[in-house]
Amino acid sequence: MLRQIDWMGPKGTIHLRETKTGVERYVQLSNQAIDFLKVLRLTSDKYLFPSRATKKPIQQKYLTENSWRLRESGQMLNIPHWKPHDLRRTVGTGLSRLQCPNEVAKAVLGHTRGGVEGIYNLYKYDAECRKWLQVWADYLDKLIV
Repeated sequence: MLRQIDWMGPKGTIHLRETKTGVERYVQLSNQAIDFLKVLRLTSDKYLFPSRATKKPIQQKYLTENSWRLRESGQMLNIPHWKPHDLRRTVGTGLSRLQCPNEVAKAVLGHTRGGVEGIYNLYKYDAECRKWLQVWADYLDKLIV
């Protein structure tokens, strides 16, 4: 949800008050993501990508169904069994390839820690997430050029 974007501050974050796990968190943004969001025409002051029909956040199901339509119409590569959720795996794998520490990659993906670690290690890895998301964005820029 788009509750607050710290565009100009040093953090460069989106504040998520409601998440799937019920844990409030901050999503760190790369410079490229901030630049993209600055030119994006927002249609809601509450959500970054709202549904046109419901005005609530776009659901995973909507993205998956639209990827099927794009694939069938030839507007998207026909990669068997691919779903938009696979982008999370791509980011996680890419961060590992770039030597990102595992605990930081988990924090980037919004995974919660279980067991003793989840109880006693409350550190959020915000600075590290920002650093590694910037490394990831710079890596993607090099692939595109």
